[in-house]
Amino acid sequence: MAQDLKSHLYNLYYYDNKKIGEVDFLIDDSDNLTVLPIEVKSGKDYKNHKALDRFMKIEEYNVMKSVVLSNDGNVHADNKILYIPIYYVMFL
Repeated sequence: MAQDLKSHLYNLYYYDNKKIGEVDFLIDDSDNLTVLPIEVKSGKDYKNHKALDRFMKIEEYNVMKSVVLSNDGNVHADNKILYIPIYYVMFL
């Protein structure tokens, strides 16, 4: 996944905090002066992402939206989270 994101010229960052947890990727969202957090999930419980939820609640990060990539073939949004299949990463 990192290689695919990097091939689209994104600078990739990783977030790890003992209180919050870890978020797989952060990419610049310069339009909104923030970051776009991306979680990659392989199992059926792709809607379980506690660290991402905690990260998005930090007001000073000003996170407008996030993306969860999974093996599920459906695209849908739930609040500020966009769920897309892994192979849609080329459209970010």
